[in-house]
Amino acid sequence: MNARIAALNALCDVDEGINLKDALGKIFEKDELRDDDRSLANELAFGTLRHCDEIDQIIREAYNGDYSSFDSQLRNVLRIAVYQYLFLDRIPIYAIVNEAVNLGRSMKERGLINAILRGIIRNKRVQALRVPRAWVFRELMDAYPVDGEKIIESFKIRPTPYIRINVLKNSIEQAEARLQAMGMEYQEANWFREFKAVSRLGTIINNPIMKHGFISIHDEAQGLICHLVDPKPGERIVDLCAAPGSKSTYLAELMGNNGEIIAVEVNDTRMRMVVENTFRLGITILRTVIADGRRFCVEGMDKVLIDAPCSNSGVVAKRPEVKERVNPKVIKRLNRLQFDLLDNAARFLNIGGSLIYSTCSILPQENEHLVTLFLETHENFKLEPAKDFVPLGEQYLKVLPGDFYTDGIFAARMKKTRQSPNRSFP
Repeated sequence: MNARIAALNALCDVDEGINLKDALGKIFEKDELRDDDRSLANELAFGTLRHCDEIDQIIREAYNGDYSSFDSQLRNVLRIAVYQYLFLDRIPIYAIVNEAVNLGRSMKERGLINAILRGIIRNKRVQALRVPRAWVFRELMDAYPVDGEKIIESFKIRPTPYIRINVLKNSIEQAEARLQAMGMEYQEANWFREFKAVSRLGTIINNPIMKHGFISIHDEAQGLICHLVDPKPGERIVDLCAAPGSKSTYLAELMGNNGEIIAVEVNDTRMRMVVENTFRLGITILRTVIADGRRFCVEGMDKVLIDAPCSNSGVVAKRPEVKERVNPKVIKRLNRLQFDLLDNAARFLNIGGSLIYSTCSILPQENEHLVTLFLETHENFKLEPAKDFVPLGEQYLKVLPGDFYTDGIFAARMKKTRQSPNRSFP
């Protein structure tokens, strides 16, 4: 027996006329619960009973049927779940729903519990009772009613470091042998053999394996974006926001160091990182240009990658200052910059070329909404489904924080079908 079942049984006893304190006392006598489970059971049972009228009203509004027809167990399963949602913000929403669904006694009842709770979670009025303070967190809860709490909880976990093997300088097997020789523990990553998850980066940064360009530090979800670009040997590609060069250099590695990559960066200090990484990794096809991506001009390109400046809402675990710095004014300013980069880059491409837009944000305002706006104002582009190029996603590539122990990212790939004059940001 766990705390939730203990609380459930006690509340069902209360419906039979037993005093709650007595009901919990009998349960605690029969079953040996840990102290923390007893504490949680007490909190769930007393808290649910204390707010029972309010909770029942919320459930009635969410259920299109006769709530009074529910038996005691079903009512109390729902009551406990709603109490946790409203008042116990330390418990992730997905866990609340899963635990309640698992208490259903049949497939039909489990489906009913799931449907009612998801309806309550999506209810704006109910959401307002447990809104986090940071604006960006409120936006995430609004955009992801069910998974929002899980996403926010993932920001408290230390990010998993990833390395990328440079196959231009050594094979995957050779790099693995080098890692083993230096006593570095690693695990296979999620999608690509050249990526490895490691426990720490401190011993790698100053090690010859890094200095000599056998590996790079690169989050695997960011590497997914490069696979969405799908670079081919001999192609001409622009990386319009290139620093620090992780994506530019990975594109070059995927191309077998054959073709041309123009790495554009507005900041000369950050451009030095691109140059250093290019030299360290032995890449010769990358040409650097210091320029504003909104005004840079080039023609005849096969692909353009815009890893746009963004709110960083997908990497709060690495950049906790995002919680305090991001607000509606910041998003409005970023949206204008993001659109202007897309609008300018659209001119670089040959007909049939592809424009790849990516961010390390998971806010729809910077992602789906912006891509929709671009496509509405650039009728000579069409969306290319991400699933045709990468191992996850449908129309878009999206990785939520916590799902794969990587950065949270978004990317869209759009194909230029014909020449057409572009329109300005509305």
